[in-house]
Amino acid sequence: MKFTTYQIQKGDTLESIAEKQGCTVKQLVQFHNQHAEMTQQIYGTHIPLHIERLYINDVPDKTEFDINEISFDQKARYRCEQFNATKVEDNITFHCNTKKEYTLARDVENNLAKVKLIDYLFKVNPENLSLAIESTKELEFQKENVLFKLGNGSNILEIQNFEEIKNHWINFKPKYAKTQFYQEIAKVNAGAADDILKGGDIEFKSQENLKKTFEKILFYHVIFNDFTSNTKKILKFSSQIFVNITIEVELQTTLVKEDDERIEFRTVGTLMKDKIDNEVLKSQYDQFYKPLIEYGFSEYLYEYRTRRTVDKKTGLITSAAVFTKEEVKNNYQFVTQFDLKQIDY
Repeated sequence: MKFTTYQIQKGDTLESIAEKQGCTVKQLVQFHNQHAEMTQQIYGTHIPLHIERLYINDVPDKTEFDINEISFDQKARYRCEQFNATKVEDNITFHCNTKKEYTLARDVENNLAKVKLIDYLFKVNPENLSLAIESTKELEFQKENVLFKLGNGSNILEIQNFEEIKNHWINFKPKYAKTQFYQEIAKVNAGAADDILKGGDIEFKSQENLKKTFEKILFYHVIFNDFTSNTKKILKFSSQIFVNITIEVELQTTLVKEDDERIEFRTVGTLMKDKIDNEVLKSQYDQFYKPLIEYGFSEYLYEYRTRRTVDKKTGLITSAAVFTKEEVKNNYQFVTQFDLKQIDY
């Protein structure tokens, strides 16, 4: 990509420089930060005093859009409910019920999609764990106000307002460090509290990292994947039970039924057992779970089932359901049930 440098003059602002260059402030800052050293990057709405030059794009990127200047031709509103439960020998030891409402707007011609989180409700048992969710609720609304550039299969290619979301995290960090949840963690284990902030820095460090976060959220998994009839793909994700273990599942999608208005697809996942090192799983099980459960490691299993109903005229999903169960057979389970429905806009 061609670029040049701009010598900052007295009285210059990001707005005045962007106007001279024929781009938006977001485009100006994003391009500069992509090419500048860490100490020369810009966070916020002002040029830091120590920065003398900006990297300028010689060829403005026409694929970037101002989120407020887009004409969306498809709009939908969704409500989602997700139930997560942990079971030890079939006895529920933890459960969380989450409800979210989203708006979705699409610019079909330019392959753009804007998602905005409208409402976010939750109930947790044990109740004291609700502090962890409540402490990041503000950030969730900021993060899930996002503009995507999509591929031909509706998969997420780019986060168009990534710099804006990243700045939200930078501004949120000092607030988070003052929350009751963070303060209680810090009193018990300062290192663990610091690791939470480091984890956030990693999540918002790059588009690729943040895309992985969105891919883990079942709303985005359902809406922004092309699961059409007789297609196969490999789903990779991190285990909910074991540490630093990647699980691979082969997905097979089939057409269930079709009428003049709608078409329904079902996707079933098969665990790729040859990709798993059972000795590593057994070692972690013996360390973390056997002291509590007492029974030895048995067999690692994973279930994945998804159903999607699509409006044939608009191509939008009208309802969906996802069920997953990760378990050490007979001993420990992590179960998720997710349901989505389109409601009146």
